[in-house]
Amino acid sequence: MKLGRLFAKLLGGLAAFSAACVLFITLSICYEVLGRYLFGRPLMWTVEISEYLQIYFVFLSAAWVLRQKGHVTLDIVAGRLGPASRKACTVATDVLGIIVASVLAIVSGIVTYEQMALGIPVIKAIEVPKWLVIMPIPLGMALLAIEFAIKLFADIGQGE
Repeated sequence: MKLGRLFAKLLGGLAAFSAACVLFITLSICYEVLGRYLFGRPLMWTVEISEYLQIYFVFLSAAWVLRQKGHVTLDIVAGRLGPASRKACTVATDVLGIIVASVLAIVSGIVTYEQMALGIPVIKAIEVPKWLVIMPIPLGMALLAIEFAIKLFADIGQGE
């Protein structure tokens, strides 16, 4: 299997996982409301798990959303530029995306490693190692940097 197809499958799998996280959050909050008001038995972990899963689905689906061209764009300026200037703008945006995502991946990776090495927990209703909570940030940012690089090469190759 080609590396590009394998990466696309990875992004698709993470997007499906992210969708499952959103579904789980939705269902658990519905159950929380019903449990609290109808049965007098709320779940103590709903808000906490929802907070953690939001980190997971946002960061693990970011590269897939970029691939699907689903991120918000401002084309007010780019729409008024000529083809060469528009391409330069797109390439500059891709390079900036690679830089920002890479820096965030490295810095958050260091923080995640430190949290794991120190064994620091998040103490709420459920005690969870903090590195498990923040692990999707460096992973998601690394995948986003890779997707920006793929996009950069595709954008450079267009129009030649």
